[in-house]
Amino acid sequence: MIRNFYSIDYQVHSFRSHDGKASIAEQCSKAVELGLDEIGFTEHKDFDPFDPEVNYFEYDRYMQEIEEARSAWKGKLIIRAGVEIDYQIWFEDKIAEYLQNHSFDFVLGSVHYVNRKMIMTPEYNKTHNQVSAYQSYFLEVLHSVQSGLFDVLSHLEYANRRGIAAWGPYSPEPHRDVLTAIFQELISRDMAFEINTAGLHQNLGVMYPVEQTVQIYASLGGRKITIGSDAHHPDQLAWQFADAAQTALRCGISSLATYQNRICIMKPLKA
Repeated sequence: MIRNFYSIDYQVHSFRSHDGKASIAEQCSKAVELGLDEIGFTEHKDFDPFDPEVNYFEYDRYMQEIEEARSAWKGKLIIRAGVEIDYQIWFEDKIAEYLQNHSFDFVLGSVHYVNRKMIMTPEYNKTHNQVSAYQSYFLEVLHSVQSGLFDVLSHLEYANRRGIAAWGPYSPEPHRDVLTAIFQELISRDMAFEINTAGLHQNLGVMYPVEQTVQIYASLGGRKITIGSDAHHPDQLAWQFADAAQTALRCGISSLATYQNRICIMKPLKA
């Protein structure tokens, strides 16, 4: 049971994502059991025509299930309808058109590929060294923020999911300049920044991003965060939320960004 915090999980997946392993109802039931104040569903929406899952997400069925869940848990849980957009610069126009025609409470921008290659895979790494492998990823993240399409920058340093195994221990210090550029752009656009705990339930021992990176964000004046677990199963929901919250507090961040109809509502982190 989560206590002493305004508790959210703003990266949650269901069967409405191609890799989800639970229904929206099952995730909501677990959220109430854990004492979450808000749950934000962020189903995968992809645009790469070569991706076999590109047309998996069904917006109308998703929104129908969201409304059913809101009715079932009214007064017990705030349920937000979000989406996680897989960003690559070459299909920016498709993303923009889609978001103009589909309403969400908030939109995550995520980078998993650079130049159509999954980051930190052997195919990607063969043209890189350790520094350039991360730099290329961070530059694509910068482009995603510059696009102005998203409300929240999702799981920064997700490259560590395979990057640590491929290249060894990670430090943000060699990348401070590009991280600073990302955060300056993020702050200027009034976007939020996610602290994502998926690396902890993936047994990497790190969050996305590491605390030193959150400190860089905070040192530049950044104060607008969300917290997400990237839960694809109820057992992962709100994974080590308190650890993420304490990370934020140690960095001087004392509020959470929540969203309704793409309008930010700030909440005190400490209950």
